[in-house]
Amino acid sequence: MSADVWALLAAAVGGGGLASVVGTLITGAMGRPKTRADAVALLTDSALKQVNELQERTAEAEREAMAARAEAAETRRQMRELSGEIDAAVATLRSWRAAILAPRADLDQLRAMVRDPGGTVNGRRL
Repeated sequence: MSADVWALLAAAVGGGGLASVVGTLITGAMGRPKTRADAVALLTDSALKQVNELQERTAEAEREAMAARAEAAETRRQMRELSGEIDAAVATLRSWRAAILAPRADLDQLRAMVRDPGGTVNGRRL
């Protein structure tokens, strides 16, 4: 090493450089638990925030799923109801067709057959 480097090192150590190095080491050693505690607190807060967000999203998804299930149940109920009405309408149309195609079909009998209790024929008042 050159003389300048030795002179610089001697000045640093002799002029309080050693004290600052030792002070830094002591502060670092004493500050480690605080640094660890800060890191743990930061990680805990971050994890808690993510868990809370996940819980909120899960709750929202559960609410949406419940609404979708209720809507699907209502749709199934309506489909069963409509299916019954369609079956009844098909049976009525088949009986009308058979009556129309009967060899002795009479217009007044056919009108009476298609008349609903409301007094209409095919939705028209007579």
